[in-house]
Amino acid sequence: MTEMRTDLAIVGGNIFDGVRDAPFRGAVLIRGDRIEAVVPGDGARACEGAARVIDAGGRLVMPGFFDSHVHLIMAGVYHENPSLLTCASARECAEAVKRAADGAGGRSSAPTGAGAGDWVFGFGWYPVFWEDKAFPDRAALDRLFPDRPVLLVDAEAHGVWVNSVALVQAGVTKDTPDPVGGEILRRADGEPTGVLLETAAGLATRLAFDLPPEKEKAFIRSYMRSAAAYGITSINDVMPYFHGDIGSLSVYSEMDRAGELRVRIHAAPDLLGDLDKVLEDQRRYGSDRLRVASVKAFLDGVASTHTAAMLEDYADAAGVRGCALFDWDAIRRAVPEAHRRGLSVKLHTCGDASLRFGLDCFEEAVRLHGPGRARHTLEHCEVVDAADIPRFGALGVIPSVQPEHIALTQTFAANPYRTVLGEARAMHAWPLRSLLASAGALAFGSDCPVVDDNPFLEIYRAVTRVHNDGEPRGGWNPAEKLTLAEALRMYTWGSAYAAGREHELGTLEAGKFADIAIMDRDLFAASVEEIREARVDCTIMGGRVVFERQQSGVRPMV
Repeated sequence: MTEMRTDLAIVGGNIFDGVRDAPFRGAVLIRGDRIEAVVPGDGARACEGAARVIDAGGRLVMPGFFDSHVHLIMAGVYHENPSLLTCASARECAEAVKRAADGAGGRSSAPTGAGAGDWVFGFGWYPVFWEDKAFPDRAALDRLFPDRPVLLVDAEAHGVWVNSVALVQAGVTKDTPDPVGGEILRRADGEPTGVLLETAAGLATRLAFDLPPEKEKAFIRSYMRSAAAYGITSINDVMPYFHGDIGSLSVYSEMDRAGELRVRIHAAPDLLGDLDKVLEDQRRYGSDRLRVASVKAFLDGVASTHTAAMLEDYADAAGVRGCALFDWDAIRRAVPEAHRRGLSVKLHTCGDASLRFGLDCFEEAVRLHGPGRARHTLEHCEVVDAADIPRFGALGVIPSVQPEHIALTQTFAANPYRTVLGEARAMHAWPLRSLLASAGALAFGSDCPVVDDNPFLEIYRAVTRVHNDGEPRGGWNPAEKLTLAEALRMYTWGSAYAAGREHELGTLEAGKFADIAIMDRDLFAASVEEIREARVDCTIMGGRVVFERQQSGVRPMV
């Protein structure tokens, strides 16, 4: 009988398997797309006979990151177009987009649009960062783009800024009524300014994100290059936006069948869509790299624009408690129905009122149909009433959190949450440790493209709770900090558990998929500030090296 040969062995002094709290010396042996064994101690002998050996030395070896909250197509568009986060005015934003569209700037060497009819994209404009703090007007875009439609998504992804061509194509005029849960900002004469907030954004995005398959594939490839460089091997693609789902499962499947996927995609289409079709798609797209894992819906907006649904008035807006972006009665009916079908549900909940409503929906689903195999999540969990924290554990609901949102602004003094919520309420925002204690797991993610998909930013924020100016000293509500081991585990095992794949993903154990990231340092021995500077030297997905960083530069294997 011929002895089977190990395909790849990784040996090193700092292996964090996600089971133990600290890294250990040893080796990870890989055969095919699975982990054959994890061998503690001196791993040199275990590596004998392996087809390839990677000596990680003192660098950290850990499971690949599982980003629990990504808008996949929008993330690809983000990586191919200019970021506007550093712009200080509407004019600066417009000029940055023009340079990129002309091929003289942005993240891509070539503009994404090739013809006069193609949409021009950009991400990250945010009046909070601007000198005048005022919403922009389409005139700034019209001056530079008189013939092509432009759509710029704001930093929260809860509003868009478009030019006149885009408004004409979308059919938005002074007579267009505001949709439920949205607002068309208007000039004094009633004409639209070009800023469409919340559900009103869907008036334009339904056209802008109606992409041909080849463009969709190009944006997915762009995202995968970034993900591989960050050690991300799995994602949840939260597909719904204000006009419907972004992305095509048929396109994802085509790439899967062609062997192109370098990240495992767990798609979450619209909860308020056709649930029978979701089940059909779940059966049709059921590979190791592509799954329809859940359904998703928005309940509210974001606190910074007073659209997150709150139990009490906003501190700076008496009588205002946010809004429901979609029909809560329809969601109240849809959640138990999805639960009955075994579909996990994701609900966008930034405010404490929407979060309580989400928990109520899950509680009703369990009351009607009993506990099932579904693992429901509440997405964001930014403002949580203390009375609702124990309900996560009681109902088996997983908080899906993005710690980088804690530092919405560069400085703590500029953070708008302190103003809109008031200091007392803001002190209890993002209660990560309390949620972990109740639920037993957190699903970590980035919310890319709202935040860059760099997992080290999320980890840094979870363990420090400070802004980039180091304030507040000791952290914002420091009792809610996580340890480094906890943050890494929630970005791997926690997200896998929420997706129902903890038996296959999230830790380095025999029999699991060989999804592995090798850092450029030992994070456990590094200073806290070094976490933000960390990079990934090698990413392995399904036993295959999909990214390697070399001294001469970065070489993605995608």
